[in-house]
Amino acid sequence: MWIYTKRFDEDKNMATLNSGYIFSYSMYDGFCERLLAAELLVDHDFNFIFQMSAFEHEKMTRNNSDFFQERGELSRKIFDYFEKLIDLDVKGLKQNYNYVTFDISDFGSQQFLINLDQGLEISIRDGLPLECFETETESLLFEFNEYMKIWVEEKYKIWIK
Repeated sequence: MWIYTKRFDEDKNMATLNSGYIFSYSMYDGFCERLLAAELLVDHDFNFIFQMSAFEHEKMTRNNSDFFQERGELSRKIFDYFEKLIDLDVKGLKQNYNYVTFDISDFGSQQFLINLDQGLEISIRDGLPLECFETETESLLFEFNEYMKIWVEEKYKIWIK
């Protein structure tokens, strides 16, 4: 069963993460055949819950389900990225990294939620080049996002028969 930890805060005009978690990374395929949704939740002790679901995957997965969940201790690599990111000027990051002139709603996207101070929500559209991430913090965010997309794909490949 999917664990829901986000809510929309109307006062802040952004999605926020429940207080039991310090970090969340979500990704969505966009409108495509598998319709994959995945989320990594990290608590204050750096334990994680990873969950993903995909459209009509019951016969394609090792657990014969369209839902997968895993728990454990956060990997050193993800912890290092997170630590480096919060050590930089995260308040200087934009809330949305998107195409300037148009919005395609069926593109894949990723979302970072960080529970620091007032909270931080960052959304990124698939396909944005590194040039859209100009500062040192933005470059690290881009690198972290690329790593996380690969990490989720590896988890997906293990889940599929």
